[in-house]
Amino acid sequence: MTDKTSVMTEIKPKTPQRRASKGAQPGMGQPGGVLPFPHVTGYWVNRLAAGMRTVIDRELKAFDLTRRQVGMLIQVERVELEGQAAPTASELARVLGVDSTAVTRMVDRLEEKGLLARSADPDDGRRQLIHMTDSAVTLMPKLKGTARRAEGQFEAGVSAADLETFQTVLLHMLENVGEEAGAGFLHD
Repeated sequence: MTDKTSVMTEIKPKTPQRRASKGAQPGMGQPGGVLPFPHVTGYWVNRLAAGMRTVIDRELKAFDLTRRQVGMLIQVERVELEGQAAPTASELARVLGVDSTAVTRMVDRLEEKGLLARSADPDDGRRQLIHMTDSAVTLMPKLKGTARRAEGQFEAGVSAADLETFQTVLLHMLENVGEEAGAGFLHD
């Protein structure tokens, strides 16, 4: 019988110390500290995403909007700025990566807020086209400014070169698994 141990049995969990003793290794947030999971990219990407969602959600409360609603407004704005035909709910669902029922609810809410409007497609009366209202057009620069300020909190103290490298690496990682940057971003 051979003696085989799994990776799980080879790693002995450290018991967390309640008080740092003199000469103990500094923890996270302290100079020279050790970060938990330093080699797990997904862990850090998720931490960053969660932090960004929290900050952006807090900032959007002033507008009574959610991130997904703002993402929808940005997508409708992009389509209109590119001179394309106004999108339908199913086109928005595909681009935003959500189901058509969720899009319909979001359009309903944004229509109630006076930010989106529906109109019949002149080429196919069964389809509804989604348009921005004048109120939404006026609001968009404020939303984008808010998103930039929120993002700036995370980017403070990071060089432009490091940010460019970081963004390049993230896009490359997404491409590695067949993903593309979606339209749900809160800025151009």
